[in-house]
Amino acid sequence: MEIKVIIADDHAIIREGLRSLLEKKGIIVLGIVQNGREAVEKAIALEPDIIIMDISMPDLNGFEATARICREVPGTKIIALSMHSSKTIIDKMFAAGASGYLLKESAFSELYSAVQEVFQGNCYLTPAIAGMYINSSGQSFVSGDEILKFNQLSNKEREVLQLVAEGKKTKEIAEKLCVSIKTIESHRRNIMKKLNIFTIAGLTKFAIKEGIISLE
Repeated sequence: MEIKVIIADDHAIIREGLRSLLEKKGIIVLGIVQNGREAVEKAIALEPDIIIMDISMPDLNGFEATARICREVPGTKIIALSMHSSKTIIDKMFAAGASGYLLKESAFSELYSAVQEVFQGNCYLTPAIAGMYINSSGQSFVSGDEILKFNQLSNKEREVLQLVAEGKKTKEIAEKLCVSIKTIESHRRNIMKKLNIFTIAGLTKFAIKEGIISLE
C-alpha cells in the first residue's frame, strides 16, 4: 500500500534531502513545508498518512501544529524529527499527539522503519532516547510536573508566546492572528502572569528552553 507523507522542517536542505530519500523508497511525498502553520494547512488540504515534523520552526512550532493536526485530521499521524533529546520536550510532543520521535542524527534507515511502524498503527521512539522512558521497575512513564508550566498556557497563548519570542511586534502579531492589539496585550499579560516571567528576554529564554523556538 502506498504511504503518503508531508515533510515539515525550516531547513531547505533537510526537506529536500528527506524528499529524495523517501521517494527512492517508493513513499509519496505530497509536499514539503517550512513551518507549522503551513503543515496544518497542507494536512487539512491533502490528508497525508504521516507528517514528518520538526519542532522548533518559525511562526508556528511543531507542538502546536501537531495538536491542531491531530484535532483537524485525526487520520494523519505525526513523527517528530528533531535535534532535541530532552525528555520534557519529547513528552510534550507525545502529549500533543505524535506517534513517533526520532533525533535528526538518526540514520535514514531508522526513519524509514519509523514510517513503516507508524503507518501500521504503532508508535515509535528512537532507541537512542528510549532508555529515558524506563524506570527501575521496567515500566514506562510520562512526566507530569515537567510540562505543567507549559500546559498552563492556552493554545492561543502559546502561539502568541512563540511570536513574541521571535521578536514580532504587538501590531504585527495582531495582524497575523486577525485580532486586536488589545487582545494581544491581554494574552501577553496572562502569559507573563502564568509563567511568572515579566520581561520579553525572559519569555524568549523560556521559549528556547522549551523548544518552542531555536537559537538559529
